[in-house]
Amino acid sequence: MENLKELIYVVNRNKIKQIDLLELSESNPTKVNQLYQLISNGLVNSDQDAFEQLYPHATSKSAFYNLKGVLRDKLLNTLFFIDAYQNNYTDRQSAFYESYKNFAASQLLLAKNARKVGVQLLEKVLKIAEQYEFTELAVLVSRTLRFNSGTRDGNEKMYHYYHQRWNKYQLLEQLERKAELYYTDLVIHYVNSKDTKKELQELAKRYYAELAENLSEASSYKYYFYTSLVQLFSYTCVNDYPSTFPICQQIINYFEQKSYTANTPIQICLHHQLVACMQTRQYEQGEKVARRSQQLLEDGSFNWFKNLEYLILMAMHTGKYQQGYKVFHEAVSHKRFQALPENVREIWNLYRAYIHLLIDMGKVTVDADDKEFTSFRINRFLNDMPLFSKDKRGMNIAILIVQILFYIQKGKYDTAIDRMEAIEKYCSRYLFKADTMRSYYFIKLLLIIPQASFHRKAVIRYAESHLKKLRTISTEVSHQYHKIEIIPYENLWSLTLSTLGTSIVNVLKLKRQRRIN
Repeated sequence: MENLKELIYVVNRNKIKQIDLLELSESNPTKVNQLYQLISNGLVNSDQDAFEQLYPHATSKSAFYNLKGVLRDKLLNTLFFIDAYQNNYTDRQSAFYESYKNFAASQLLLAKNARKVGVQLLEKVLKIAEQYEFTELAVLVSRTLRFNSGTRDGNEKMYHYYHQRWNKYQLLEQLERKAELYYTDLVIHYVNSKDTKKELQELAKRYYAELAENLSEASSYKYYFYTSLVQLFSYTCVNDYPSTFPICQQIINYFEQKSYTANTPIQICLHHQLVACMQTRQYEQGEKVARRSQQLLEDGSFNWFKNLEYLILMAMHTGKYQQGYKVFHEAVSHKRFQALPENVREIWNLYRAYIHLLIDMGKVTVDADDKEFTSFRINRFLNDMPLFSKDKRGMNIAILIVQILFYIQKGKYDTAIDRMEAIEKYCSRYLFKADTMRSYYFIKLLLIIPQASFHRKAVIRYAESHLKKLRTISTEVSHQYHKIEIIPYENLWSLTLSTLGTSIVNVLKLKRQRRIN
């Protein structure tokens, strides 16, 4: 009763403004709700789209910008009323939301001198923080309780108790921050480029050796998590995929033994195992990993889209092109797709190009109501790939290959020749290296096509030596095989041959016409 009296006293002494929350009913006619519904249902992707729908006859956007501000405030207010115990939340996620909300409430209560209920709430939060290993929160709470015990209660016993808790957690927090920093320092070099980073391997090994010294005494969720990711990076940065699988399993086993559900690190390790399966062509094992991973992911989350990336790649690598098309459609039609970072959307643009190619080759049938694949404009595609076009030994390889194949498929041999002449120097300059040798030989195969006058039998005959060399190169050591080879080169070469005819094309005549034009 004392706690309730204290809470009511605080509420009565302070003016309570009307709680400005969202009214989410679709029948609500207000402009703010209309804007919410447009964004929520994925019907608009930009300010201009929303402005034109909400204010079709207006010339000034001032009312629209005010409306955006109102919606933002309502959303922020509504955040505190999100149900922390939804069915799709794990126990750790629910504990995280609830404990941070209670911590914020305790700070307000202490500021309003409702000390009893504020302290009681903090004691509850500390227990949860310790149970679920929320180190940062434990530091904040134990410090506040230490201050209260020392300055308000004068309770020396409790003061020393909370001081010990604070000292333990602030030391642990320093270690967690170091592990997080080391991991971020490694990954930042990898975000916009898929090129291998051999020079980073030694740095990752040094970071891991330093962090591993504290694992026996600081095996908290966050410290073990980031330390393990640093260890994992030392192998993934040089594409040593066979070594990643057992390390990931070790991490999965560790977190499965926790008293709470730790889906995030498990899902990340499943992702790396999936990559390893793709790289080593263990597709059956990869299918099992992908199914388990999908069960742990929240629909529309960043990792949900990443998992779909591997599902589409697995379909492409096993020749299940129609299934790959279905996965693509599921991803790009999701209302959260446009919220993905630019570098991630570029990957899906690349998949779109390859599916368009398969459609033109008659390998994929488009659904009647699908508006994604009405037509393909190669120049627009290239303009939509600003990041990967600069990644000379990474994803740019896949971009160059698909545009050449489009020109061949459509019979634009003069343009194909022009692109091949430009790519020949690129091939020698950037790709004649151990980890990109498969790409080197595949482009060499493409260069044979005009040399053999686009005649299928002649191409097959002249390409034999390069194709043999391509087949001898292991995908395990190949640079990002599973990403760059959206369709494995051996399969892609067979598809390419099927587009060639039995008539000889006068290449010299095409070149002369090209120069005249």
